[in-house]
Amino acid sequence: MRPYREIASFLLIRRQVALGWKIGFFIVCGVLLYVSLTLSHIRIRSHEILGTVVDRAPKGREEKIGNDVLVKLDSGETVRARALSNHKYLPGRLVIVKETTTNFFGIRKYEVKSYANEINRQ
Repeated sequence: MRPYREIASFLLIRRQVALGWKIGFFIVCGVLLYVSLTLSHIRIRSHEILGTVVDRAPKGREEKIGNDVLVKLDSGETVRARALSNHKYLPGRLVIVKETTTNFFGIRKYEVKSYANEINRQ
């Protein structure tokens, strides 16, 4: 038979571990609740901008699939935009770029929608 002191120390350690798991469980539940409430307030806005194709974007990583182009926006900013179609966008041509922004981390994504007609530019 084991001595009383060994049994008591085992039960004490077991009780402390069980308490740790309970505290950890409540912390994880609180974090999940906070994240779900935060994500419910995210606003995603998108609008179209006119820009001029500067050049094809250099190949970055091999696993990234898609064809990216460098576009100079009317505001003067040059951005990397993802082309949704397999169409080859020629440098110097006017395109419509869709800018998508979020209020969560301020992330901006750009996608080339199509060529713009020169008549529509005012």
